[in-house]
Amino acid sequence: MVESKRKFIAQELPNIAIDIKNKRSQLNNLIDEETRLSAIVTKSDSFEVLETMIGELNLKYQKMGEYEHILSQLKTVEDKLYTLKQTLNKIDDGLFSDEFAEKIKQQVNKFNRHFSAVSYELYGEKYALKADQKTLKNGQRLYEFTAFNANFSSGKKQGEISCFDIAYTLFADEENIPCMHFLLNDKKELMHDNQLVMIGKLVKSKNIQFVASILKDKLPDELKKDEYIIVKLSQNDKLYRIESNK
Repeated sequence: MVESKRKFIAQELPNIAIDIKNKRSQLNNLIDEETRLSAIVTKSDSFEVLETMIGELNLKYQKMGEYEHILSQLKTVEDKLYTLKQTLNKIDDGLFSDEFAEKIKQQVNKFNRHFSAVSYELYGEKYALKADQKTLKNGQRLYEFTAFNANFSSGKKQGEISCFDIAYTLFADEENIPCMHFLLNDKKELMHDNQLVMIGKLVKSKNIQFVASILKDKLPDELKKDEYIIVKLSQNDKLYRIESNK
């Protein structure tokens, strides 16, 4: 049995060797063909175009990654804005509720007691402030505060501003709201002398400083005292001592 197998293998070995030789020759031919084709592709313009396209494609992928990152950031911001908008809507619902509107009305009434008292003392007229709910075109809601009186002249308007500032200081003290006890004013030369004098007396009695820049010839004689003047300026003595070159 073993002898028969040996004889069979011995007879087949030459055929196997010839087959291996043929296959090896075919493989070498294919390798040579691959080398030749690779050389052709490498030397051709198509390979350069391919390299260029691969480079451009990589840049596109890089850009795409950057855009995806930006889109992710925008999505995060949009989500945050949505959350904030929801929070603001809740706040608005509270601010424009009947309960809060009533609270504003009460505070305005408290302020108006001071506003009307100050304006009556200075002008013999009782000024007042009102608050109205208003909705803008974009749907935003707000409270609009306006003073209702018949003051149209520039002087009277300056007087109204002074009455408001003084009244607010008194209101803030009453409500324990921290505030400055000095008022900075401009254009007070538009006001009548009597009103300036009366304002001086009023703020002194209320422990409020009233600071106003005004031309000397517009200042009432009663207020032309050194005790009322902090600093005097002129063309020859300016605030920062800066001279203009002409």
